[in-house]
Amino acid sequence: MSSSFTRNTFSIPAGAEGHERIVMWSYIPKASLSPSDAASPVIIMANGLALPRSAGLPHIAARFANAGYTVLLFDFRHLGDSTGQPRQLVSQARQLEDYMTVIRFVTDSDSNAQVFCRKNIPASEVVLWGWSNSGGHVAKLATQADKLPISAVITLDPLCDGWANLRHHMWHNPLGMARIGHWILGDFLLSFLPVLNKQTTLVVPAFGPGGMLGSSEAEHGFQMMSSSSATESSAGAQEGRVHEELENHGIGKGPSVVNEIAARYGFEVLLQRCDGAQVKCPILISWAKNEGDRLIPSKIPRRFADDCLKAQNSHISIHLHEHEGDHFGLFFGGPGFEAGIRMQLQFLHTLFGPSLPDSKESIS
Repeated sequence: MSSSFTRNTFSIPAGAEGHERIVMWSYIPKASLSPSDAASPVIIMANGLALPRSAGLPHIAARFANAGYTVLLFDFRHLGDSTGQPRQLVSQARQLEDYMTVIRFVTDSDSNAQVFCRKNIPASEVVLWGWSNSGGHVAKLATQADKLPISAVITLDPLCDGWANLRHHMWHNPLGMARIGHWILGDFLLSFLPVLNKQTTLVVPAFGPGGMLGSSEAEHGFQMMSSSSATESSAGAQEGRVHEELENHGIGKGPSVVNEIAARYGFEVLLQRCDGAQVKCPILISWAKNEGDRLIPSKIPRRFADDCLKAQNSHISIHLHEHEGDHFGLFFGGPGFEAGIRMQLQFLHTLFGPSLPDSKESIS
């Protein structure tokens, strides 16, 4: 079977002096490979918490590419294939910087010409995508869209209020939080030692027993996300086609999934906060229905969505969606995957019109 997109790996400089590297995959629809063809909007994607780009996201990126959209799926610094010491560090400030670095790359024709085969990508064609922790990042960037070259944001199960989420976990899992409390405090104090801070962290599991997210939901979700491939026996004909296409583009050849996170994240998460009333671009917000998400309770993104609606300007469209399943329900293997893909493509369709003529993905 011939594929409808090409996937390539490359890196761009990052950090204050450009000494770090952000590694990413580009998914380029074949209809966009010629400069004479219609330009396709660019979707910038990154994973949540301490997960690399290979965990769960290739299935979604491939669906976007099949629908005619260009995708850049990147690893944050300190994670996956990107550089940065210490490893498995999740920093809100640095991850926001990484989104900004990729945005600048996308909109700088002098830098991206070889990747996109086109001279210019206007701000009106740049979409940010995030889930969970990175969903909080893109929601925050949506509040700055009047100053940034972005046109829309897709945020799934976003962490919009770190304090509220911490209170939720302390109430529902006090013993688990107490068990790792000394690791969190120790690593936080370690971050103030300039010599050790650049190379050393105290790590805890990111998902599962004894971890930052210690529930069975987190453990099961991690196993689902870290699976290098998915069986086609449980998929429909279209998913079988997409899975085959993913195999053709090396779905299992990305960075390995490491179930560790620098424990200082327990303090870092408190900085995660965004105000829905300040959103300044079209946004799609999705959360689990029937309180199915116990990692980021649905009331957090729902409150963010309510604030968006209360302050909605006439030129800003707010799209809301409740999905089946838990925090991982929108990923391949989850009960909300197919409906979630349709919902995201419909949102993009309302912004950019029909997908490219040669696309093989339907929004119906």
